[in-house]
Amino acid sequence: MKLLKTIFGFIWLGWGAFWFLMVMVLCTPFIGITLPLFNRRASLFWVWFLFSKGAPFILFMCGIRLKVYGRESMDASKTYVLVCNHVSQLDPVACGAASPFPAKFLAKKEIEKIPFFGYVTRKLSIMVDRKSKESREKSVQYMMEELKRGSSLLIYAEGTRNRTEEKLKEFKDGAFRVAILSQTPIVVETLVGLKKINHPNKMELFPGSIEVFLSKPIETKGMTVDDLPALKERVRNEMLSHL
Repeated sequence: MKLLKTIFGFIWLGWGAFWFLMVMVLCTPFIGITLPLFNRRASLFWVWFLFSKGAPFILFMCGIRLKVYGRESMDASKTYVLVCNHVSQLDPVACGAASPFPAKFLAKKEIEKIPFFGYVTRKLSIMVDRKSKESREKSVQYMMEELKRGSSLLIYAEGTRNRTEEKLKEFKDGAFRVAILSQTPIVVETLVGLKKINHPNKMELFPGSIEVFLSKPIETKGMTVDDLPALKERVRNEMLSHL
């Protein structure tokens, strides 16, 4: 029985990868043709619009049902730092399907090498080489600049996928430091159920249900870097309340 489940999970992963690539292939020509016509902000909205429509379709074709809670607490005219947990390869797809407005990802530079998806990711993200201190420092500067332009950010608090049995890994400081320095509210985005259908340590994918919880915005006005540990703890507790 366990062997049959493993075989099915591997085959279903291939099925999901096929539809993911199909959506990327279909979206890329539209992006390539239209982006030269748009300014930076309009480009982000256009790429995000296509991705936000394609992401639910990918989940549907994979037999994955998505429920989103808390969208009504967010104002699309405002700028936020969305802080999310990171558990699977499907996380960006789930975030794209759940988030009510465009947000720039902080993504690892290695993604640029993936055909089609790498191109789309460059348009949606701030790329960072995690092995380079200089790249990490520049990414903070880029994030601050994007917030000043009115673009929201989506940052995985753990920095990488959680491959442990713990509910959350240790949080990195970056997202919280940027939110405090820019005095931008934080929205906690918690992904629930993804590890069961796409475990980070296994080449498997299964149909199922996932949930995304968006918290009420946490104001950072008046905070200083001295408040960073308390802010991290507050966000961590918010995530744990749903996990």
